[in-house]
Amino acid sequence: MSKEITFKMVRDPKCPPEVLVEVLEWGGDGSVSHYAAENPNCPPEALKMVLERGNDDRVSWDAAENPNCPPEALKMVLERGNNDLVSWNAAENPNCPPEALKMVLERGNNDLVSWNAAGNPNCLAEALKMVLERRKDDSVSVYAASNRNCPPQARLNWLMATGRIKMPDLSQHDVQVVKDYNRVDEDWEQLKQMTEDELKYI
Repeated sequence: MSKEITFKMVRDPKCPPEVLVEVLEWGGDGSVSHYAAENPNCPPEALKMVLERGNDDRVSWDAAENPNCPPEALKMVLERGNNDLVSWNAAENPNCPPEALKMVLERGNNDLVSWNAAGNPNCLAEALKMVLERRKDDSVSVYAASNRNCPPQARLNWLMATGRIKMPDLSQHDVQVVKDYNRVDEDWEQLKQMTEDELKYI
């Protein structure tokens, strides 16, 4: 690595891409490489190069988190099936392709990689529905239900299956039960419109 490359240079968002590439080609895992991998000017091919090494270090964490990281590199990371910070960041990255997120959720795990996959705005409705149809009251399901792409009916079915909302006992025939039934019906309509932030508090 060239001696003239400094912390100040690689931390600068206007740092020339070729300088960042040179730093990352060096293969170190120190602070200079870390700042190069997180730099918004870092080119996709350099980030992919870092992730192809298969390391679980700070430089790889930053490469997987960088918005410039290419979809194929993020998919490659998730195909390894690891539950490490590199994978967590890859599953959360807005460039992560839907098929990679679905692949993660098909494993049926309740880990941070799955949570981030279920919460990613690229996650498709069919994958979120698949998670909720397991009827589990776990964190990955909460993230799936909170995702804006989640089908409303799948969300409602899961909320009922996990006891987060309940139907009134219709065996009782009095005015209060009718009122309760109407209230629940209104709640269903409100739940369909819930935002991700509102669902976190259910």
